[in-house]
This record gives sequence, structure tokens and C-alpha cells, in this order.
Amino acid sequence: MKKKIITIFILLFTPIAVLADAFVPEFDTMKSLRCDFEETIYNQTGNPITKSKQFRLYRLDDTYNKIYLGKEPIDNITYYGNDRIEFNIQSMTDDFIVMSQTTINRTNGEYNSYSELEYDNEIFGTRTAKAVGVCKFLN
Repeated sequence: MKKKIITIFILLFTPIAVLADAFVPEFDTMKSLRCDFEETIYNQTGNPITKSKQFRLYRLDDTYNKIYLGKEPIDNITYYGNDRIEFNIQSMTDDFIVMSQTTINRTNGEYNSYSELEYDNEIFGTRTAKAVGVCKFLN
């Protein structure tokens, strides 16, 4: 009986010790980058239907070549260098799925993004969006 209790105790607390060694990003030491941009959404015929001004806050981990949107990691990084960063993001809302390809030019601060928005409602179909802006380091 005593061996069963010890075995259960070990099984319950071993995963905690293993997870404690997992990689934890140090956001305080990362460079913070604010990107202000204007996004234009186009309908299926290529006519602009809406424009909006937005911003994103990124954190750059140059040591591990990682980028975070706020504190969420961006997994699909296609290029990470001193000159630029390129990545793809896919996200969902209640109404559509958006797939974006983004480039941040680190040398001149240019922000460019191309997106496809696939709506649940067939009336809206698939739309495209382009965003152009400027990025500045906050620290």
C-alpha cells in the first residue's frame, strides 16, 4: 500500500517539475516595436470598400529569432534577419478567417501586409486587404 501511495505521489508531481524547465520568454529584455499602419480592404472586383488606421505592438527576441504579437508567439516566421522580418499569421473571428503575410523592414521601418479574408457568409465572398505603415522601436 505504501509503494502505491509513493508511486501515485511521484506520478502526480513529476510533470510539474518537467514543465518548470520549459522555455519562458523574457519580455522585459526584448525590443518593443510599434507598427502604425493604414489597412484598405478590397471587394472581389478590386474596389476599396473600407480603410482603417491600426497599430500592432511586437516584441523581438533577436537571440532566438522569434517575434511576438504582444505576448503571443508568431509561429510561422519565414525570414528573420537584421534587415527585415517576414511572417504569416492566420486568425479567426466569428465572421471570417484572415490569412496575412507581413514584412517589417528593420532598416527603414516600413510595414507591409497582404491579407485574404474568407467570410462565412457567401454574400461577402473572399476579400483582400493591403496595409502600409511605419514601425518604430519603443526602447
